[in-house]
Amino acid sequence: MSQGNAKYIGREDGAHLSSKTPPGTFYTDDRIFQRELEEFYGTSWLNVGRESQVSQPGDFFTREIGGESVLVVRGTDGTPRAFYNVCRHRGTRLVEDPEGAKLRTIVCPYHGWTYSSEGRLVGAPHTDSLVDFDKGASGLYGIRLETWGGFVWVNLDPEATPLRDHLGPFFAKFDRFPLAKLRLASRKTYEVDANWKILVENYQECYHCAPVHPDLNRITPYFSGEVHDYFIDGASRAPFSGGWMEFAKDYASMTWSGYTSRPPLEGMTEEDRRRVYYYAVFPNLFFSLHPDFLMIHRTWPVTPTHSRVECEFFFDPATMERAGFDASDAVELWDLINRQDWAVCTRSQKGMGSRIWKGGRYSEQEPQVFDFDRYVMERLGLK
Repeated sequence: MSQGNAKYIGREDGAHLSSKTPPGTFYTDDRIFQRELEEFYGTSWLNVGRESQVSQPGDFFTREIGGESVLVVRGTDGTPRAFYNVCRHRGTRLVEDPEGAKLRTIVCPYHGWTYSSEGRLVGAPHTDSLVDFDKGASGLYGIRLETWGGFVWVNLDPEATPLRDHLGPFFAKFDRFPLAKLRLASRKTYEVDANWKILVENYQECYHCAPVHPDLNRITPYFSGEVHDYFIDGASRAPFSGGWMEFAKDYASMTWSGYTSRPPLEGMTEEDRRRVYYYAVFPNLFFSLHPDFLMIHRTWPVTPTHSRVECEFFFDPATMERAGFDASDAVELWDLINRQDWAVCTRSQKGMGSRIWKGGRYSEQEPQVFDFDRYVMERLGLK
C-alpha cells in the first residue's frame, strides 16, 4: 500500500534477496490461523478505538477479537475499562450493540444478573443461599486497558508488559504531535477476502504501487523515502516497523490534486511537511501520518481467508470548525487506494490456494515483507 524502499535500514539488509516466501498454507490453513489468533491477537496490545468514543460515563463500544467479544465502557468514576462481554453466571453475551451511551448498569438478558459500569456484580437474583458464593469476587472478567495518543488499547493477556514498555520506541517517534486532540472526520469499514497477513504484507511494500495505485504513485513515487527495520537490543524483532515516503514536486498532501488548503498539524516541521509517515504496529494497526491528517487502519481476522478492515481519518478540531471544511479530497482518494489494495489482496489469496503454488521469491523491494513473515514464523515456531 504505502512504503517505498529507496533507502532501507535494517539488521538483515539483503537477507530477503536469497529467501523464499512462505507457502500458500501459511495463508489458508485453519490450524495456523487459530494459533495466530492466540499468539498475536490474544497476547498483543491491540488498538481498538478512541477515548472520545467513551468520553462520558456510560459510553461504551464492543469489539470482536478472534472469538472473543470485548466491552469497553467508561465507569461512573470516570475511568475507562475493558471487560470480556460475558456474564459470570452462564456465560451469556451481555451487550450486542456495537456502541452506545448511558450504560450505567449492565444487565444480563438471560437471568438478570446486573453489573455496574465499573464491572462489580450488584445484583444476582436467588443467590443468597448459595454455598461459598462471593458476590464481591464475581464481577465481570477484566481486560488490560491503557491509552496513548487518544487511542484505547487492550491486551487479553493479563501478564502482558505495560503498553509503553511494549511500544515505547514507536510512541517516542510521534509523541511530539498532539494526536489526542485530533477528531474523527470519517470512518469506512471493508470486508476483504484475504488473510490478515496478506494485508500487513501489502502495507509493508510499495512494489505494487506503480501498477496498482497510479494516483498514489504520482504524488509519492514508490522509490521515494526511507524504510526502517526495528530490533530491540539489536536482536529481538520490535513489534512495529515503518518509515516515510516523500512528496514529488511541490505536492503537500495525499489528495486528488496533491495539494490542500488545510494547515499542517501542530508539531509538523518543514521536513515533516514533505513526508507521509507509514508504520505497521503488529498485529492490527496501520498508522499513516500525513502533514494535515492522520489515517489509521485496524485489521481484524475473521477466518483464514477473510478479514475486516476499519479505516479512520482524524483532523485538527480547529481545522474542522473552519467554514467549508471538507475532508473528501483525502477520504475519497484513500477509499480508491484501499479498494485497489483489497482487490489485489483478494486475488493474491485466491492464487495462494492453488495446489501448484508452494511459495515464491521476494523482490528487491520487499525487505519489510520478508522481516514480517519471519517475525510471524518465529513466533509460531515454524522456522
